[in-house]
Amino acid sequence: MPTHSKPDLKTAFTLLELLVVIAIIGALATLGLSIASAAMERSKATKCLSSVRQIGIAVRAYVGDHDGRLPDTGHVRDENGNSLSWVNTLSAYLGPKFIGRCPANTVSPVDVTYGWNDLLTETTGQGIPAIRCRTQSATLVIGEAANAYTTEHFHFASSRSRVTFNQFKASVGVERHGSGANYLFVDGHVESLNPTEVKARLDATDSAFLIP
Repeated sequence: MPTHSKPDLKTAFTLLELLVVIAIIGALATLGLSIASAAMERSKATKCLSSVRQIGIAVRAYVGDHDGRLPDTGHVRDENGNSLSWVNTLSAYLGPKFIGRCPANTVSPVDVTYGWNDLLTETTGQGIPAIRCRTQSATLVIGEAANAYTTEHFHFASSRSRVTFNQFKASVGVERHGSGANYLFVDGHVESLNPTEVKARLDATDSAFLIP
């Protein structure tokens, strides 16, 4: 007797199975984007940290060459009216490859997004002797400017008695890198601090965080 072959049965996804596959693909794509975004933000924070460290090296070299004095702020101008801010007075120490803009700060309209602690200057704007700082490792030199901040130095000197955390974060981008920001201290070291740590330092009794 002749044999009859059975027809091939083609399998097909059910609607439910298709929806499950689409959901899995979507979840994996979202996860991949999140990982890529996190890696990009870490890269920006690392580049910023490198720039702040470069400023620290330049500051210590400048202090060594200028009788122990820290650089001036933009309050000082030369006889031609040119600003003698830290950006200019440190230019020879920073070198031509210095990047003054944090890559994570995409909002600020200025080229330099780091601010100088103006409490480290005389009322004239001339830098104070570094030795005047009670604890050089505890006193801030450079912080990351807030989005709306457009000058290269902070105006903390108007509140010499005490700068509150709210006043501080109005000028400083305390969450520039998500959970924190980079800070340079007089002794040249750099720390990444979260807002809670910054507030604790500002609130400490006889704090040296801003006031040398």
